[in-house]
Amino acid sequence: MVPLSAAGAALLDEIVEIALMPGGPVERAQALVEPLRRITPCDAVLITAFDPERRLQTPLLRHGYHPMVSQALHGPRFTADVERAGLHGPRPPVRLCDLPVPAETLPTWSQCLYPAGFREGMGMGLFTRDGRYVGVVGTSSTDPTPATEEARDLLDHAGPWIAHAIDPLRTISAIAALVSDAIAGVALTRAGNTAALNGLPGHHLLRLGTRLMTAATAPAATESPLATFLCPADCTNTETELFRVSILTCPPEPPGHLRKVVLLSPAPNPYGLSREELQILGLLVEGWPHTRIAATLDIPTSLVGDRLHEIQARLGATSAHLAAARALRRGLYIPAALITAAVCERCP
Repeated sequence: MVPLSAAGAALLDEIVEIALMPGGPVERAQALVEPLRRITPCDAVLITAFDPERRLQTPLLRHGYHPMVSQALHGPRFTADVERAGLHGPRPPVRLCDLPVPAETLPTWSQCLYPAGFREGMGMGLFTRDGRYVGVVGTSSTDPTPATEEARDLLDHAGPWIAHAIDPLRTISAIAALVSDAIAGVALTRAGNTAALNGLPGHHLLRLGTRLMTAATAPAATESPLATFLCPADCTNTETELFRVSILTCPPEPPGHLRKVVLLSPAPNPYGLSREELQILGLLVEGWPHTRIAATLDIPTSLVGDRLHEIQARLGATSAHLAAARALRRGLYIPAALITAAVCERCP
């Protein structure tokens, strides 16, 4: 990159300050309008967030465009034009005069932007410092004069900071930080995939297809903004350590593909509850009758009642229903999905 002038460096500092602002990506995108308009004179500014599962550019900001044009800056055709213009790869900003294909072959330009009076523009793909593609920034102008090389260089310097401003994992990682003792975590996506979290390692229990991830996507774990439960390191071995699992709901921010955060932490004080009692609580939380609990755990039905009396005493509850409610609130149970999966593995 070419060194910036004093004025360019001051403008970049302003963009960095906005990128580090609290709040959400839409708020930060809106705050970037004026700095972007000072990089190069323009009449409209666009910032999108890329949805990697739907392969779509989701608008965060469409400032200065007529509503009909704004509608065109969304959807499969616009995403295809972004890729044909080379804005999906890590390259310097592209002006209309620098496009790798003729502008008239891009429907978004020839059928929408040009008829609306725009004659030049500049855009670039947004990549985080760890190389993730998160969206696009673009400016449009009714003046046919291309942006200067200095303006291209300044936008090139600003790109990683604009990417940081709209990075969806930034918000999700901040949510994960609310569980201060988390030792591992992942984000769950709309399509059931996982994404790494900034600052937290993964874990073998958090891989797709494990019993834990099955339990994490079960209805009982997804109905609340925050769900916690216990997970054995090995469901088939009663001697292995327990982890506390926390499942947090992601805010509905664009591009919207990140849905849940799943975190592992050291297990809390179990109040003297045995592994079997934690399993009974897990089945009771989901409304299982005593006979079904006994059959699943391969113990006499009478023993279920005895264990429940001990559980009530340890949790200070006057009934099994109250004990289940307290266990649910404190995350002191092993969910049914983990128990039944372990039973299936033991079956010949």
